[in-house]
Amino acid sequence: MKLRILTKKIKEFISAFRYVPKLFRLVYQTDKLYLFYLLCETICFALMPYPSAFLVKYAFDALEGGTPFSQFAVICAALILAGLLISVLKSYFNSIRPGRTSLLVGRLYNAFHKKSMEMDYELLAEKETQELQSFVGVFIKRKLSGAVWNFVSLFSSLIVFIISCILLLHIHILLAAAVLLGLLLNSFLSMIFISIQTKLDGKIILLDRYIKYFEETAVGEAAAKDIRIFQMGHPMKAKAEAYIQDRLKTQRVKKCCANIQGFLSLLNSHGIDFIIYAVLGYSVLQHTLSIGTFSLAVSNIILFRSYFQKISSVLVGYSETAKYIDYYNRFLGMESKFRKTGTEPIGFSRGDSYTIEFRDVSFRYPGQTDYALQHFNLTVHNKEKIAIVGENGAGKSTFVKLLMRLYDPTEGAVFINGIDIKRYDYDQYLSLFAPIFQDYKLFAFTLEENISSFDEAPFDSVRAAAEKGGIADRIEQCEYGYDTYLTKLFDENGIEFSGGEQQKIALARTYFKTDAQITILDEPASAMDARAEYQLYQRFHDLIGDNTAFFISHRLSSALFCDKILVIRDKGVCEYGSHAELMAQEGYYYQLFQMQSEYYL
Repeated sequence: MKLRILTKKIKEFISAFRYVPKLFRLVYQTDKLYLFYLLCETICFALMPYPSAFLVKYAFDALEGGTPFSQFAVICAALILAGLLISVLKSYFNSIRPGRTSLLVGRLYNAFHKKSMEMDYELLAEKETQELQSFVGVFIKRKLSGAVWNFVSLFSSLIVFIISCILLLHIHILLAAAVLLGLLLNSFLSMIFISIQTKLDGKIILLDRYIKYFEETAVGEAAAKDIRIFQMGHPMKAKAEAYIQDRLKTQRVKKCCANIQGFLSLLNSHGIDFIIYAVLGYSVLQHTLSIGTFSLAVSNIILFRSYFQKISSVLVGYSETAKYIDYYNRFLGMESKFRKTGTEPIGFSRGDSYTIEFRDVSFRYPGQTDYALQHFNLTVHNKEKIAIVGENGAGKSTFVKLLMRLYDPTEGAVFINGIDIKRYDYDQYLSLFAPIFQDYKLFAFTLEENISSFDEAPFDSVRAAAEKGGIADRIEQCEYGYDTYLTKLFDENGIEFSGGEQQKIALARTYFKTDAQITILDEPASAMDARAEYQLYQRFHDLIGDNTAFFISHRLSSALFCDKILVIRDKGVCEYGSHAELMAQEGYYYQLFQMQSEYYL
């Protein structure tokens, strides 16, 4: 059993170091000059102890051998100058590294964020992806700079360690054997504790994520009303306290493991020192060592002891960091299949006729066993205005996500003009849509940037979109107009707009996308007052224009101005037709409409 555990530890240790070259390749691809500075700094750190050590050796040998003063002075001056030069170069490269590290971290963050924003929505919604994102964020923010310093520390220590071993081997073979024994024992200790440390770190990261959620919820404004009204403060505090206690307990276990490893490493180091000093003492008593060689040997023993401990601690850090390098590579290497499945250009433009077809589409979300839509069939023609109604959870938003290809159907397919939408170029296909989602998101940028989505179109286009969204008058009342920032995050003169105003801004962003041919409005008036909602309905056809439109709303009165109504029930199409047709059938839609109309009579 013990042999099997040891073998497993060795495999884990070796496996972790397979990722170290990937770190260097990542650094090299991100900033080649940074890697050059790092190598130079490593060499300077490694060579620093030796000019002074050889200076002392030469001084003793010169005194013992009667070396002429002129020769003695020249060699001493050369060794002193060499030490000064190495020290100056080390300080120079050491001063450069923090700035280059910040640049490296920034570039890696940009790559990480770019990947997060461009990867398939389907992947981004998965729990595994979200956990990888957490680990990658920790790697870039906390682990990367440590890994870089570990590079300098480890390899400079290895250089010193190798030189020390060679010198000790030259003095006596038992010294080299003692060094090798110490290395093996310390490596064995490291392998035992590596997996424990890694598991504990993983648990701490997850607990930190949970605790951060409670911190943001407690101090944020978004949940403040609900917490107070429903008196959730004490229960949430208790849950947060449980996670904090679990984290403290895990941190104590990690500290205890580190202390045990440190004690065993220290015991091992002193045992090796005993062997080395015994051999040196015996050699001195036998007069087989000169005074200078003895001095050099003592210096190397001190160096060996110092750098041996450093190597053992850095090895553990490296093996831990290696896991995070794997996380980074796995996340950046996640394949976004949507952009690779199709290359066919969109073969129709505004004004052309086309049909949208759902053919026997079934879909279930990743990790779920129940279907969100099942055997769903629908045909929509261009320029039609479709109201989508149904109870909560019926599948209305799922239908929209499949249409916009944020997800692919589990079974069946979606077609436009008889072509499976998977065959279309993905970015071109997305350009067809101008949606406003129920959970829309505005950003802490200027109003113009939010409406235009950073498109450098003429300003008149931005103003026209704002007028369509019903927010133009409110914007013109602002001191800085369209240059007004949302929130005060980037500008103290920023404005916190009301929920209804924010929804109008999001609506303006939808109308700004004039090249889109399909407009999707998912509860576009949920935060608006009655007058604003009435105006939106009255101008619906003028605002949508010739676009095909899908309108999701729980207020069935909004379905009256649509050409057809799609009723979704039991994960499929329940009814489909005009308002008059569905009311005449006196089916499910009729029942829903009658129930709502009672509240207004």
